[in-house]
Amino acid sequence: MFQLHPYQTELVNEARSELQKGKHAVLIVSPAGSGKSVIIAEIARLTVSKGGHVLFMVHRKELVEQITNSFKKQGVDLRHCTIMTVGKIKNRLGELPKPNLIITDETHHSLAKTYRTIYEYYPQVARLGFTASPWRMNGKGLKAVYDSMILGQSVRWLIDHHYLAPYRYFSINNVNSDQLQKSSTGDFTNNSITEAIGKTIFGDVVENYQKLANNQQAILYAHNVEYSQRYASEFNSHGISAVHCDAKTPAKKRHEIMSDFKAGKIKVLCNVDLVGEGFDVPDVPVVMLLRPTASLVVHIQQSMRGMRYKPDKTSIIIDQVGNVYRLGLPDDEHHWSLGDWKESAIRIITCQSCFATFHKWKNIDGKRVCPLCGAPAPVEERDYDGTKEQVKAELAELSTKEGRLTLLANKSPKRQRSLWTIYRVLKAQKQTNKGNVNYPLARAMHIRLDQVKEISDEELKEFAVKSHQSISGVYYSYRIAKEKHVSKENRQQEWHQKLFNF
Repeated sequence: MFQLHPYQTELVNEARSELQKGKHAVLIVSPAGSGKSVIIAEIARLTVSKGGHVLFMVHRKELVEQITNSFKKQGVDLRHCTIMTVGKIKNRLGELPKPNLIITDETHHSLAKTYRTIYEYYPQVARLGFTASPWRMNGKGLKAVYDSMILGQSVRWLIDHHYLAPYRYFSINNVNSDQLQKSSTGDFTNNSITEAIGKTIFGDVVENYQKLANNQQAILYAHNVEYSQRYASEFNSHGISAVHCDAKTPAKKRHEIMSDFKAGKIKVLCNVDLVGEGFDVPDVPVVMLLRPTASLVVHIQQSMRGMRYKPDKTSIIIDQVGNVYRLGLPDDEHHWSLGDWKESAIRIITCQSCFATFHKWKNIDGKRVCPLCGAPAPVEERDYDGTKEQVKAELAELSTKEGRLTLLANKSPKRQRSLWTIYRVLKAQKQTNKGNVNYPLARAMHIRLDQVKEISDEELKEFAVKSHQSISGVYYSYRIAKEKHVSKENRQQEWHQKLFNF
């Protein structure tokens, strides 16, 4: 049996406590690599030992075998467990034993119709859901399927207490981000990624591995089969054993590849989405990110794949597509909640020439201009999402103190969700001389007032605590900013009247 770590035992106890309090559906959030399968197996064991039946479901068949093995190691009586993919469970409703507890892994998928059909079929059955990132690209939270949330320890806490390995994060953007286009799912399309990456990246991938990985084993994430195979071929041509594997690789061949990888016969495992969320692979110290993504879930799962703890181990993350600039570092703080966050993602731009507000600059002959008066966008308004300014001759290490400050400075303050996060970005820009930010607090308040009509007392107090400023001083600054903002809005209205009543 597994010996649970104290933080894992605490999560088990908190989950049981929430159910005992009458909560019907409880979401448990714990970082990638924190041992969710161990926690799930222990909860299943406790349920079965009291005469209950567990229904465990997940979205991929590869994960069924993994959790089955975890249940066996934890001494769970599998005769009282149903372990299947959601598709199989949906097609067998009415035939399966009625569960006393439903457990869903990778439950950020659970707003999908298939999951909800199962939940609705067992309306009185308590359920637990597990995920490392309760985040969806459409901005929808999980409150429709969960009524309570338990937060596990943060990535930084797990690193500091030797439950996850520390990391070094290297990034360069070899991608033409202007080419990236999103599909209906919200992530980038494969065709646009191919256009954005081009054909010149292959040699750089091997060179950066040789420079940074010190011949250690690595997992490489590609966006399609052709590129994954070409990466593997490029490594092999340099005398570095590499192999491609994907979901369509025959099961027998895939098992052989994984066995050889575990035995150290293969140095670089190139794959397409296979070694992603929840997939059990041998521990490796190096991860190579060659798939641009707009998904925080995908980024967290892939970048943290090499952070399983071992004494004296440091994970190396090589990001050659600039995902870090869009989605951050593995131990960045996230304010998870069950609610939606769509409103906070809305971007509002103010033209400093005519004071018009809008969501997107107009593109004329490759230049961004105001859609009303035609004034050019100022330099500091440019989105920092992997464009030419990021491209350097060599990879930059962003996990250092200086790198983190640079990464923070490169974010767009107008895309932040609170006064504190806006201020942090602006202050970093001032420290790094990026843009003209003389008064970051006043500027932060104006940006926040573009997003909301009033900044709440709670948000102002939170800002005062985090920035170590007096609450009276913060309130004073807010009053001044509010007065100026109202004056600016009045000027905007006057200019709009002139523009549309000529």
